[in-house]
Amino acid sequence: MWIPEEGFLGTGAPFAADVNLVVQVAMGVTLLVGAQLARRKRYRAHGIAQTTVLLLNLVMIALVMWPSTRQQVMPAFPQVFDRWYFAAPSIHAMLGIVAEGLGLFIVLVAGTKVVPEGMRFRNWKRWMRVELGLWWVAVLSGVGTYCAWYLAAR
Repeated sequence: MWIPEEGFLGTGAPFAADVNLVVQVAMGVTLLVGAQLARRKRYRAHGIAQTTVLLLNLVMIALVMWPSTRQQVMPAFPQVFDRWYFAAPSIHAMLGIVAEGLGLFIVLVAGTKVVPEGMRFRNWKRWMRVELGLWWVAVLSGVGTYCAWYLAAR
């Protein structure tokens, strides 16, 4: 299968980075739609939307974000905060790990019995709002990473 090397957003970014940016923003919007579904008490649709985003994000992490971080950021560790080029993806990775981890925990609590009763939360609304806010901070820090890597150098 042939995948173009050049991106389509006109920033000089590779194709995978442009696809990832568009997919991440679309997933963020989908999470907002999912929140509206919950407000309308359409919990099954809400769960499907939110879980789909969470799992798709794991795919994007594995295929795009982790390989580029491993190649471009990890060799500079631990001096990553000396330059924005390295600091932006490091901050984004930390936020993203927390958001993805909390999202996975929420899905396990909501959809399975694997989490012991004592570790389950009761205030769904609060945790869902925290997750949505954290996810959007991670999305925005990802946009910042994209800008640091592909716009600041132009």
